[in-house]
Amino acid sequence: VMRVLARDHAGVDDGWLCDKGRFAYQAIHVDERITRPMVRDGGELREVSWERALDTAAGLSRHGGRVGALAGGQTSNEEGFLLQRLVRERLGSTDIDSRSGAGVGAATMRALSAPGLQASVPDLEFADTVLLLGVEPLDDAAILDLRIRKGVRRNGVQLAIASARPSTLDANAAFTARFAPGQEAGFLAELEAALAGTTPGGGPGRLATMLHDGGEDVVIVYSERIGETAARSLLRIAGALGLDGHDGAGLLEIPTGANGRGLREAGVVPDAGPGFATLPGDATGRDAAGIARAAADGKLTALYLFGTDPIRDQPDRALWEAALGSAALVVAHAAVMTEGLREHATVIFPAESHAEKEGTAVHPDGRLQRLRMAIAHPGEVQPGWAVLAELERRAGGDFGVDRSADAFAQLVDAVPFYAGLTLDAIGGHGIRWPETEGAAAFPGDDADGAPAAQTAPTAHAPELTNGHLRLGTYRPLWASPEVEISPALKYLAVGQSLELSPQDAQRLGIAHGEKVHVAQNGTRISATATIRTGVPAGSAFLAEGLSEQSANALTEPLIEVIRP
Repeated sequence: VMRVLARDHAGVDDGWLCDKGRFAYQAIHVDERITRPMVRDGGELREVSWERALDTAAGLSRHGGRVGALAGGQTSNEEGFLLQRLVRERLGSTDIDSRSGAGVGAATMRALSAPGLQASVPDLEFADTVLLLGVEPLDDAAILDLRIRKGVRRNGVQLAIASARPSTLDANAAFTARFAPGQEAGFLAELEAALAGTTPGGGPGRLATMLHDGGEDVVIVYSERIGETAARSLLRIAGALGLDGHDGAGLLEIPTGANGRGLREAGVVPDAGPGFATLPGDATGRDAAGIARAAADGKLTALYLFGTDPIRDQPDRALWEAALGSAALVVAHAAVMTEGLREHATVIFPAESHAEKEGTAVHPDGRLQRLRMAIAHPGEVQPGWAVLAELERRAGGDFGVDRSADAFAQLVDAVPFYAGLTLDAIGGHGIRWPETEGAAAFPGDDADGAPAAQTAPTAHAPELTNGHLRLGTYRPLWASPEVEISPALKYLAVGQSLELSPQDAQRLGIAHGEKVHVAQNGTRISATATIRTGVPAGSAFLAEGLSEQSANALTEPLIEVIRP
């Protein structure tokens, strides 16, 4: 790959690429790329034949019912679908997840994904009002950041931002509200009450007026990480605003992984099958955090990591280190070596890059898009779906999958609202399934009818004492292994930065750029202080997804800042 350019697609990217998407292709061809299978031998990972690697990974069958699996955000729909089949049907386990941190339950997930509630990307440009809830588009979805700026500047979109951490879009917003880290549910409860007219003004009251009186086309962009209570409030707010079935309005979720939506629709969650189907009997499994606890306690004895390193990607790094250290067998797919895999993986299968992969993915607005091979596989890299199919055969079964297209056909059969979709129809521009006839087959739900809490949680955290600060975390755009090994981007690799308000910096006697330690229950990480206007007093923010000094080493909401 010599160069990457944007296509001109008004429904997706408007002809834009983020810098990471444009330049991180260099990671495809670097010497650090994993291109042969590896097996741990004598405590060290060594390159081996495919036969030996597959034989070792086939040992998963001996851990039947005690296997946990995670899929990363680069996993295709086909890979995710076959992974959940292997885990559930062949390995006898229900413990599988594709989310980072606590996700919402299956009923709420179905309600949030209802076809009538799905806003499209162009809606951001032409809506009357756009509300950003707990997201920073510059880091979470950079192309949407550009789309929102375009809407504000050219079309007079009213932008409202409600978040714990200040946004680079604050200057473009007609309304901003800050709440304490982790208090999305409290803020939404207050907004819900304000829309119902049961509470006085204030920030939520002003926002309620803006949403209610600022035009009918309202789009709410929210983070996958808002949690169950906040998600249910969001559904009731959408109902109060009449967003269901309203063209040009609706909800748009930003997942933590690029194909997070597609993996949920393919059944890579612990409490729903493909198409958000209810699992039979008592088949609900453990989520990512539950998998870590069970593995650390010895209840799960094998882990399958498809395109993810939980040491870097999941909260509670220490728990995951214990989980990986306790597992007797750790099978991974990876294109780049990361710290967790280097220390704990038993088998590593070389993974495809995006330029080598065949399959499909789902955009956050429900558009299925094709992934097509642009270049041949380097070294001995094989498709992920093919590895999963071979492991199924070695376990005594057969998926009946000889091509990626076979896996897609099975996925379409398993997901009712994908009915009628074909690879040819998806073509180069994709298809938004909420706009197809198959959307009528979307399963019903009962989450949007859930009653509001009798006592609304507050968005204002309790007063802090003893000099502690309330911790918020975020994942920077540049926090990824691909950036760290790309010659053009590695200078952008993120070091840990502690974002503080000017008030807290003055109180603690800390200057911008000063080196500090952040301490919590005996755990310390190092950071560089960044004094940032807009950070709410009493709060501080650290970055996740880093190879060193990552915020996921901390697990409690309160931190203490210490000068060296």
